[in-house]
Amino acid sequence: MGKPKTNLATERDQAEKLKNIASASTPSPASAVAQPLSSKPDLMFRRFAIWTSAIIGLGYILPNAAIVTVLAYVLSTFSQGRIESQEIVIQMSGTILFLIASLLLMVLGVLIIHWGIRYYTNASCREVVFAGVLFASFYLFCLGIGSALLVPQIGPAELLLILSSVLIMVSGALYTIPSFSYRVVGALLGIVSGVSLAIAMLYFQPLKLAFVNWNEGWENIPFLGPFMSLALSEGMMVILGSITASIHLLSPGPKTKSGTYALFSTIGLVYGISLFTGAFLLSFSLLNIIWKAPWLPPLFGFPSWIFSVVIFWSASLILLEIGGLVLIVLSCLGLISAARELSKPYQT
Repeated sequence: MGKPKTNLATERDQAEKLKNIASASTPSPASAVAQPLSSKPDLMFRRFAIWTSAIIGLGYILPNAAIVTVLAYVLSTFSQGRIESQEIVIQMSGTILFLIASLLLMVLGVLIIHWGIRYYTNASCREVVFAGVLFASFYLFCLGIGSALLVPQIGPAELLLILSSVLIMVSGALYTIPSFSYRVVGALLGIVSGVSLAIAMLYFQPLKLAFVNWNEGWENIPFLGPFMSLALSEGMMVILGSITASIHLLSPGPKTKSGTYALFSTIGLVYGISLFTGAFLLSFSLLNIIWKAPWLPPLFGFPSWIFSVVIFWSASLILLEIGGLVLIVLSCLGLISAARELSKPYQT
């Protein structure tokens, strides 16, 4: 009789153990609801990121497609007899470099879209970022050489633009070397290139040179900076961006990462406002010269299809305006997320 009782007690203990294991492995309703709610902010941020990258990427591609078309027409206006002049050859070379630079900026727009897709799918973005830095440096190099060819006399701004593009190439290459000392040198070169690029941006607008040398009437057009926003604010963002990127890559601490994310979000907020404002001003300035085209330069006397290209240029800038607004929202979400991470130690 004692043996069946022992077996019954053993079976009862095993049943309770199995019940406890099942109850521990099965999530409670509260935890099942809390898990999706906690993932909602990250999912919202990723959705805004892919929409922002898609709109800004197209905002880089479509306006520059119009610029390439206009610059191609500028090159076609050089007659065979005028090419014999050395001055005209130099002007053509500078215009070709600006055309190549616009093509590179279109490629950069494609990379921005590709980055947004990879970020949304939680894939690695290092290769895309490195390719974007490489194409951006080549783009700035073409702008610098083209500006040096088109200006009457080479000044410090053109030299700084060329120097900064070369330093960006070198610093990007040093970041890929798996050595902390090389990465420190790359970070320092990145900061130096950001400062030199900012100084160059404050002195002149590179793309404006190609249009001013082509025809009168473009002097009062507020051309955008190298990265499609207001040139005055781009210099400040380049310096802050290079410093923040260096801190983010060199510091492994999670709190430092959250701090750099907050800085990146602040830079994105400033860039979004500058992007919206610059695209808005340029769009209406282009519409103004279209309105005056039948009577006044710079488009007076040109074929009607050039008017259509400039209208398309003006209309496509709406994408940059929308992209600036979406980037502002995305940056605000990033600031909120970084503030939550930084305030966790102080929560009771």
